[in-house]
This record gives sequence, structure tokens and C-alpha cells, in this order.
Amino acid sequence: MGDGFQSSPLVSAAAGKPIRSATDLDCNDFVDCRWRGGAEKSKPWRTSSSTLPPELLFNMTGSYVGPEGRYALLYIEQDSKGPLDYLRSDPISCQSQTENTLLLRFWKTLDVELEACAVSLMGEEIECYALPSEMSPAPVSVSFITAAKNFEISYRATLCSDALSVFDLGEHFLSTPMLSLLLNRNVDSAKELACDFSRRAANCVWGSTESTTGNEDTEIAENQWTVGHGPLNQEKFYSLTGHNDLPDGEFAVARMETGGSTMLLSEVIRCVVNDVSIQFNLWLTGTAKLQVCLVDESTPTLLDCQPAASGPVVVDLPRIERPFRIALRAESPDQGMVIVDDIRVQGDLCPSVLRQYSSKSYHPLTDQPDPNACRLLSCDFSRGHACLYDSSPIQNSAPHNVIDHSVVARLDTSRNIAILESPVFHLNTIARLHFTYTVEGEVVFFVCNDSANKELESCFKVEGRDGEDFIEMLPSDTKVYLIAKLSDSPIITESRSGQLSIHRLQLTDTQDINAC
Repeated sequence: MGDGFQSSPLVSAAAGKPIRSATDLDCNDFVDCRWRGGAEKSKPWRTSSSTLPPELLFNMTGSYVGPEGRYALLYIEQDSKGPLDYLRSDPISCQSQTENTLLLRFWKTLDVELEACAVSLMGEEIECYALPSEMSPAPVSVSFITAAKNFEISYRATLCSDALSVFDLGEHFLSTPMLSLLLNRNVDSAKELACDFSRRAANCVWGSTESTTGNEDTEIAENQWTVGHGPLNQEKFYSLTGHNDLPDGEFAVARMETGGSTMLLSEVIRCVVNDVSIQFNLWLTGTAKLQVCLVDESTPTLLDCQPAASGPVVVDLPRIERPFRIALRAESPDQGMVIVDDIRVQGDLCPSVLRQYSSKSYHPLTDQPDPNACRLLSCDFSRGHACLYDSSPIQNSAPHNVIDHSVVARLDTSRNIAILESPVFHLNTIARLHFTYTVEGEVVFFVCNDSANKELESCFKVEGRDGEDFIEMLPSDTKVYLIAKLSDSPIITESRSGQLSIHRLQLTDTQDINAC
């Protein structure tokens, strides 16, 4: 190669990304070119700008014309065995049927066979052309014919009838605020809950309320339900919802631009006398979903929720004998829209004014809890054991011991939680579990319902330090958990401790009458 010859590794800008045009493969000086060698070979391609000896050039080509500037080279030692490294370009996704030409200059010794090939991404040859020494050092052109057949044309278009987003129901679709307001008045009959959202829902006993906390258990979210109207585009509506039937006239819309949730609430229902169901038509777009829930009258706590699928919806409401609201809870992890129309409720509700009974003494015959459930859940710990209650064995949990007619859990930093678990029970109506307790030290006390869907829900914190309190349970509940845990503290010390004592558990009806 001559005295003073120097070379360096081939530094390439090739990253395996398909080229966008033929000029992307132009390379004049092998600096930041989209050509590279293969690192798996023992002798890789290199680059050099050293002048080659005239004798070497003449032996290779019969000419003294050599490469100008920087060039790529592969040095092949005697008795080297293949496969040898090859200089490759970035991928070419496809080429047109018109003439495409690869132009290059090369120099090689007599024993080297040089080919220009089109190969697949797996290295399989598609077509190859030999480059004999007689063609050097003049520029050589090569065209690939077979590889030109390996392409297809893709056509993309947005038609006028295609929805541009999950909110695109056509240029005439509009939404306006609801005129209905929640006045915390009682509903006298199921007919009052009917709503077709005409006149912007002015005559409906349904309204949208915002969340002030953001807590999951008390979530009435930021987004507002509105009233939609205007002729809808049939094609766009079908592409978004999968349904051809359109809402009739005005309808309720929950639009969630960046995810979230929102509730459409009814006015207060005192109680349910017999079987009650709610019916409505539902359409969903994007990632939106809807649940039919019952909400406590005085707090936005969700008592029971059932998912609803798009189309005509019929949901049977569970028997409940205290004031509540019906809530249509729309939620979406991303963009989505919920459309509801023609709400109807069937069944008998408790009237807002009871003529023959006071509100304290009005009860259907079936509101007495099952005595069997009462015997399962009531306990005064007088016999030296915890009746049918048991400690839940979880990591770092403290045991329960019966001491002086009370079940006691002592907590410290090594045992920072204690869970007293009830037996499985089945209620025929709403009931109350009363508990007498004492909290000492740095302990907080929670009581949780475990409903039939096997998920802890309706958990609440007992605020007092001692006394009597109760938790109301629905027929869907199957277990109760009384949980003591060390309170969260910014300063962690080994001396933190506390104790929870449960002195008595008693099941009653909603009027606090012993159910046993």
C-alpha cells in the first residue's frame, strides 16, 4: 500500500432507517455516508485518504488514475476464507419501475471478484452483477430490474364522511349547558325520573355536579354533562359508535377531552318499595365507559355500580331503603364521549310524604335482617374467644387476643397493621353493624365492606377515639373488615405504638333494633 499509508475504521451515518430518496445514498468522501460494513466480519471495511502507489494502481487497472479524497477499502489477506464483509447501504423500501442507476468507481487486484448486488434485509441475494477489472477506473453504472418489482402503492385519504376525532358528529352538532338544577328535593314516583332532555332538560330531575375533592370514593368529576342537539352526520356517528340509530331530538352528552369522569345525578329517592329498573339509550365513542350507580343522599359516596354497554340499556336497581340518588357515571382514560337519551324508570318508589306512617316508622315487611346473619356477626367476646371473627394473616400484621371481654390488637413499628375479618354472610336487606371500640396511641381505625364482587369498597375512617359507631351494609355485601394501622408520620421512630380494642359487635336493622 506504500510508505506512510494510513487507514481508519469506516464511520457511517447508516442507522438501518429506510431512505426517502435516491440521493440519500450519495457518498463522495465516506464521511457521514449511509453506507456501512458488517461488524460481524473479522476484516471490516475501513477508510483512507492516503495516495496509493502508482505501481499498485497500474497493476490493478493498467492506469495511473487513483481515487480522489477519502475512499473506502477492504484489505483481504492471503488464504482468507469467506464470507467476506460487504459494503451495504441503508434499506430501500421500494423503487419505481423507471430506470434507477447505481454509479460507482472501484479499484481491485486481479484475484478479487467484485459484484454489485440487491439483497433482502435478511441478506438473501435478489440479483447480482459482476464488476470486471476492465471497467476500472471509469465510472460504472448498475441497474437493478428484479428488485424494482418488489413494491406496492398505498393510498390514504380522509373522506368527508370520516370522523376527524371522537367528538366529530358533524358540522351541525352543538352542545349547550343543561337548564335543570339539583334542588335536593324528593322524587314522588318513578315517572318523575323520565327525561328525554327536550328544552335543554328544563323539566328533568337530573343534573350534573362537579367534584370538589378528586378522591376516588367521593368522585363527582370536573367535567359537566351538557345537552346535545342538531342534525348528526349518520356516517360519522356510525364510524364512532358502531350504531346506525341516532338519538332523537335533544340528548345528554358527557365530553371528556383529556380523560376523567363525570356524573349525571337524579334528585333524591327516599327508598324503593319493590323491583325498580332504569332504562335508557346509550352511545359511546373513544375510550369512554358508563356505569349506573347508586349514590348516598348526603354524601357523594358510591354505594353500588353496574357497567352498561352501548345500545338499549336496562339495569335493575338493588333494593335500598334509605334516601339515595341514581347516578350515570361516565369515565374515560383518554378522549371519549358518552351520549344518553330517553331515560325511563319503572317500579314503585317510597313517596316523599308518607300519609299513614312517619318517616321513622315506615318499613316494608322485608326490612328485618336475617337472624342467621345476626348470629354470625354479633359478638360480645364474653366467652373468651372472638366468636366467628378471625385475624387476617398478612405481612407485618399483629394478632388479635381476647382480653377482659374485648378483642385487642397491639401495634408497633414491626407489626403496624391488624385486620379482624368477619365470616361470610348473606343479608336479605340493609342492616347496620354497631361496634363499641377504644383507640389508643398512634392508631387509626377503619371499617370496610367487601361486596360480592370481591373488591374492598365503602371503606371509611372512624374519627372517634372511643365510643359506639356503626356501618350500614347492603345485601350485596358478604364480609366486613375492622382494620387498625399505625398512623402515617413524617418522623419514623421505633417507639411508635398503639392499640385498638373492640368491646362489642351487634347487628341491627336501619332503626337500630336488634336483629337477633
